[in-house]
Amino acid sequence: MFVGTYEHRIDTKGRLVLPSRFRQDLGDCVVVSMGMGSYVSLHAPLEWEHLLGKLQNIPSTSGSRARDFCRVLLATANEVPFDAAGRILLPPLLREKAALDQDVVVVGQRNHVEIWDQKLWATYQAAVFLDFSDIVQEIEGL
Repeated sequence: MFVGTYEHRIDTKGRLVLPSRFRQDLGDCVVVSMGMGSYVSLHAPLEWEHLLGKLQNIPSTSGSRARDFCRVLLATANEVPFDAAGRILLPPLLREKAALDQDVVVVGQRNHVEIWDQKLWATYQAAVFLDFSDIVQEIEGL
């Protein structure tokens, strides 16, 4: 399971070192894609296959927005190996779309990892913290 928040830097070649505890669970390579927000998602290959199975179960009657989502998610996906130093190369398109420059935050999200621009993460997190008690009340089962 991926949990925790880690501050890292992307080097000038677009490479990122992931926390060692995440690398252990991800294996030899990772699938990188656009996230469902302003971030890049990283999935272990088996978890990516699970996500693909969910996408295949979306009814064809779901409409154009579902097709758009699937199209962009799959078009931006890349299988990326770790190098000997434990780094992955983030594709330029994903770095651009998620506004990833140098300072990033690596965020564990149970079954996947998110890479956020450090400033965007701080803004997002501050907004969520303001409503945290209201959010908790809306979540059933907690």
